[in-house]
Amino acid sequence: MQLSVIVPVYNVEKYLPRCLDSLLRQGMEAGEYEIICVNDGSPDGSAAILADYERKHPDLISVITQKNGGPSAARNTGMLLARGEYLIFIDSDDYVIDGAFRYLYDHFCAEKKPDVLHFQYKMVFTDGVTLVDPDAKPDGEILFDGDGTEFFNKQGLSPYVWTKFYRHQFLLEHHLKFEIVVFEDNLFNFDVFRLHPRLVIVSCNVNRYEQCNGGSIMRTVNKERVLVQLNDLYFHFTLMYRYLESEETPDLAPAARRLLLSHHCTFRDKLCHISLTRDEWSRYTRLLRPRGIALLERQKEPTLLGRVIKWLKNRSLRSYPIYRLTYWLYVYVFEGRVRKMIVGH
Repeated sequence: MQLSVIVPVYNVEKYLPRCLDSLLRQGMEAGEYEIICVNDGSPDGSAAILADYERKHPDLISVITQKNGGPSAARNTGMLLARGEYLIFIDSDDYVIDGAFRYLYDHFCAEKKPDVLHFQYKMVFTDGVTLVDPDAKPDGEILFDGDGTEFFNKQGLSPYVWTKFYRHQFLLEHHLKFEIVVFEDNLFNFDVFRLHPRLVIVSCNVNRYEQCNGGSIMRTVNKERVLVQLNDLYFHFTLMYRYLESEETPDLAPAARRLLLSHHCTFRDKLCHISLTRDEWSRYTRLLRPRGIALLERQKEPTLLGRVIKWLKNRSLRSYPIYRLTYWLYVYVFEGRVRKMIVGH
């Protein structure tokens, strides 16, 4: 079997049929690929949708249901059951253009056998049903073929696991799996690319990344879930600092610094999007440590507005009143006005 497509499913009944329909139009037959859907305890109508698709396509789609554990747990379950030579992890609110997987495997995996094949994506704002550019073709060419660690360290790479085919045996040999709930893609790819995989990057633009799913774990403003995300990000910090301070992995320092900055920015921004008491605010801002706050303050912003916003966010880590002001601005200005302008509803 050439490919296993692993799809974690949680609260996506609006988007799920579109995702599954796109995965069924990949130009591959039963026996060449499989679609493993892991229902991660979804409380909406996703389970019924999955059951219907499994009944109609039993030779292609298999459904596993488990207690909610987040996307990492769902992906790990899918990996245990996968039989394909290559794996890809697709988010169930996104979709893939027609024939992409057939093209990618035949042109770049069948003979070259990279450990990681990386391709491109496009962000879309839709109603959950509309297909953007449905006539798009997966054609493309090789942009890079070489040592993945060297490329990842010098230039960086999109962390998303749904923009990559991973050679299954490579993951098994190195005992790689997903560890946490939020930003699990980043940590998983850091573990992959520190092992000198053969990386092939192609220009094929095949994935469509949905931006209007307000229920996405990365867009949630539910306080309890955000606090879990902040703890996961703190776990990231400790690992990345370890890489920076280790004499065994000096070649990974630039990549670790980029991830640290990205994750500190995310930590700061998520902190400003929920309402915390003074004690809660104090407890979580201490997780950043002076070293992390200094990293954020050194970040460059090219525009005056960007510098003002950065100043407010950074000061909110040092001053509780400014934190409350920043939170108010986010809720009543950004969420109430700017988001409506962007999304259109």
